[in-house]
Amino acid sequence: MMRKYGITLMITLTVLSAGLAGCIGGDDDTEQKTINIAGSSTVYPVASAWAQAYSASNSDYTVTVAGGGSGAGASKVCSTDADSVHIGDMSRDWKSSEASVGEDGYTFSCLSSDITVTQLVVAIDGLSVVVKKGGAADQCISAMGGLSMAQLRWIFSDWSETDLANHEKGGLNMNSTTPSNDDDGIREWSDLDDSAACPDNEIKLWGADSDSGTYEYFGEQVFCKKCFADGEPVAEGFDTARGYQNSADDNQIVNGINSDENAIGYFGYAYYEENANTLAVAAIANNDTHGVQDAGGAVTPETSTVADGSYAPLSRYIYMNVNNNDWDLVRDFITYGYSDEGMDHVSDVGYVALPAAMNAEMVARIG
Repeated sequence: MMRKYGITLMITLTVLSAGLAGCIGGDDDTEQKTINIAGSSTVYPVASAWAQAYSASNSDYTVTVAGGGSGAGASKVCSTDADSVHIGDMSRDWKSSEASVGEDGYTFSCLSSDITVTQLVVAIDGLSVVVKKGGAADQCISAMGGLSMAQLRWIFSDWSETDLANHEKGGLNMNSTTPSNDDDGIREWSDLDDSAACPDNEIKLWGADSDSGTYEYFGEQVFCKKCFADGEPVAEGFDTARGYQNSADDNQIVNGINSDENAIGYFGYAYYEENANTLAVAAIANNDTHGVQDAGGAVTPETSTVADGSYAPLSRYIYMNVNNNDWDLVRDFITYGYSDEGMDHVSDVGYVALPAAMNAEMVARIG
């Protein structure tokens, strides 16, 4: 498997060996071509794996891969300035404020320029809720048998418990969500369960920053479906007042959780698998109103549950978006990604490879 992804650093993956060039029919006079990719940290492991393998077989190509978040992926692939890229990575769909979608459902017209892009699904991800392995939070979640979506909302929401319980768009059954709540105004692990495994310690929060598609997706699934970030009538979001710490670099989130046994965070499944020796992943029950004790059926993210949709609702598609002016440059690279070997890389970095029918659909989109 490919490991160790440095999100904050742009990496240039280039093979310059004359011997290798000779093996594939190249020569020292071949003009170097550069493919620039930037955006989602969730997509980064896939893009990096494809770039490394493709460059190793095509010595006349340089492929650069950078992070920055889905917002950066969208803005840079639409840009006509020096920061433009050929491929923008995103772990969410396009926003209506960024681009308009064509009749085919996958061609998008940038609102900031006259560029059009083709959206391609590259993998399926199971957004993972993680804690320090063996720590206080891990012991508590294990004793409960996981967490429900309602409990995740209570943990991360900036709404008061009164609003969560009584607001017309709240709707949590607090007796089930926090059955041992001591009503001291502090959200503690012991509020979730009276087990001795759940300590009277404040829950600390980690996650993605607001430029990240993972931030958007998690918020849209966990918080009030009609309230997250829209401001009507009461916008619900992450509880920054309680110290929600965030980063576009998933490795910083890993380090933050590993340094605090009371912390909980979330990111793409590939980063959990990369750090499974120090992190534990929570099983999730798909219930928006009750605690896991009453919801039942908590499911752990893994290849099979992400692929078959039983890990709901935190399974999602992740994307590459190609500037349609650049197909002559990137066509072979993208085609490699959808080859058997390219899909093997998707599995190797911890995501679920596309089913055959979806893979064929993506290949048909290649310009």
